[in-house]
Amino acid sequence: MTVTRQALAVDALSKLPLSVANKRLAQYWLSLWRGDEMPLRADFSPSQVREHLPGIGLFEVRPDEGTRCRLAGTVFTHAVGRELTGCDWREYTHKDLWAERLKRNTEIALGSVGVGIRHNPRVDGLRITQELQLPFADRSEDGSRLLLFHLDWRPSPEDLKGEAKPIKVADEFYAISLHA
Repeated sequence: MTVTRQALAVDALSKLPLSVANKRLAQYWLSLWRGDEMPLRADFSPSQVREHLPGIGLFEVRPDEGTRCRLAGTVFTHAVGRELTGCDWREYTHKDLWAERLKRNTEIALGSVGVGIRHNPRVDGLRITQELQLPFADRSEDGSRLLLFHLDWRPSPEDLKGEAKPIKVADEFYAISLHA
């Protein structure tokens, strides 16, 4: 049996190239640990991370089967062009990317921390955004697990003028297991 340890989480997060916003959110998540036990969703208080709420999503992952968005901040609505809360991941992911997205979500849900980096070409140059993915300890009767997702991108007025484009998987993805 593998054991998830807080020291592994601290070490893993220190190795990931986190943005300032994602470092703050990761520190809050780490503060919720109970010894060597990952936090439960009930431990997570949105009021403690108010400034990050637009970019926070909660996803229910059935490892190797699928993902459903349980809650999506306004950044997701701007990025995808519609509300994601309640949606199955296949509704907003191109079919060619299903396998990769499922693999990544499963890896995090089973006890890894991860970061995805996107390189978004813009008229005024390249814009780099980052997504942080952190697991919760919760497990439902059907085996699904919860993960916290934070996108550090905030739309500019220019971003809000154009049409939303399909969301691709991150260009770079790093995951570190929390199992000893």
